[in-house]
Amino acid sequence: MDLSKYKHIYLIGIGGISISAIAKLFLHHKVKVSGFDLVESDITTELESMGADIIIHDKTSLPDDVDLVIYSEAVKEDDVIRTQAKEKNIKQLNGSQFWGKFAKDKKVIAVSGTNGKSTTTAILGFIMEQAGLDPTVVVGTRVLQWNSNIRIGNTDWLVIEADEYAAKMLEYKPFIAVITNIAADHLDYYKDINDIISHFQKWVDSVPGEGAIIINRDDKNLNKISIKHNNLIKFGIGGSTGVRSAGVIVTSGTNTWLGNIGFNIVSDKEDWGHVEYHLPGEHNMANAITAAIAADLADIKKDKIIKLLGKFKGTWRRFELVGEYNKALIVSDYAHHPDGIKATLKAARQWYPFNRIIVLFEPHQHNRTKNLFDDFVESFNEADEVIVSEIYDVAGRTTKSDQKASSKDLVNAIKKSSPSKLVEYTPDLASAESMLKEKIKPEDVAIIMGAGNVDQVARNIATIDTKSELY
Repeated sequence: MDLSKYKHIYLIGIGGISISAIAKLFLHHKVKVSGFDLVESDITTELESMGADIIIHDKTSLPDDVDLVIYSEAVKEDDVIRTQAKEKNIKQLNGSQFWGKFAKDKKVIAVSGTNGKSTTTAILGFIMEQAGLDPTVVVGTRVLQWNSNIRIGNTDWLVIEADEYAAKMLEYKPFIAVITNIAADHLDYYKDINDIISHFQKWVDSVPGEGAIIINRDDKNLNKISIKHNNLIKFGIGGSTGVRSAGVIVTSGTNTWLGNIGFNIVSDKEDWGHVEYHLPGEHNMANAITAAIAADLADIKKDKIIKLLGKFKGTWRRFELVGEYNKALIVSDYAHHPDGIKATLKAARQWYPFNRIIVLFEPHQHNRTKNLFDDFVESFNEADEVIVSEIYDVAGRTTKSDQKASSKDLVNAIKKSSPSKLVEYTPDLASAESMLKEKIKPEDVAIIMGAGNVDQVARNIATIDTKSELY
């Protein structure tokens, strides 16, 4: 895709994680970038500092010289700016359509799945960068070592997070397809879990014969997909088949909040070597092994992969050690699906077995909360105390029926399921922040969890820079 043929692009929802990466890509190529978002954020401020012209909240007329409009998938067809673009016969693409077109002349490794795709994409991109492959990497979060959600390379390699929402992964025809896991989610788009599986079936069927498919050996829904590809590689935690972990040792930090997971990566044919890894939990081990397999397929030597896994520092809002408050650890985590919550809290308990764990959770999207309600109720077993703020409403993805779901109902259901657990409701994040600050005691681990604005609570109360004192 020749980006230089465009003179001025306009992005609707420019503050979103995927659309903002597109803005950075065009700015890198000296294309004029304008855009709109409903709210000001760190992302919009960053883009403005890079040269983008951004309107917040109040929509204005589409500039006359715009030759491409790119919009978030949440933006409806009757949007004011999209309507103007249609009247002016300006080409329009949603975010995933753009990335699909950009990817057509690239050697693509695409990472999809319900949980773990951001971290896996980031680890793989980091390994390939450090190994000198100079890839372009597009991630659904900021990679801490780049302080960005995109790394722009100068080769044909493209490593991209392929979001499964609205079947966006189908826009990519990868050379290597990675699926971390499949669970019921985004049921405002998919009919049910079988519908999700059928879309992933279509995706893996598109992988060329000279490419490869990497899947989770232990995921029951992935095992329902019929994969006849001659280069199918399975990964897992422990066991005796596939590329897997062995000899796992989990240790808490000594005079630091940062723990360690030591493990070997092995296959049926060889021991790749021992990894000293600094992201917690089996799910993060699985992410590391998955990235290692893809890096191996990209012809990076196994001993180099092992060393680089130990140097990866993580991503924004994925068990991110943000700072301290009242001598307690403050963690920001993006988990918003029951499986992700369980995995995060299990990991926290492994690293901090003797610390009190307090969770502030902001449910994300009414439809998800309603459809997965019973699973959410059982997600907080490893937490000592839980605060649940009111649901973060996602524009354009909520029906009147969905609105019946409430965080109050979730709190009451958790109390009924676990009568001894202290669970409290707050109507908004301001009151949630005040309640959390009152509860925190020295040596606690406070995990601020969710995909909405709840991360700001962690930033508000944390007092120590992670780069200097937490690691």
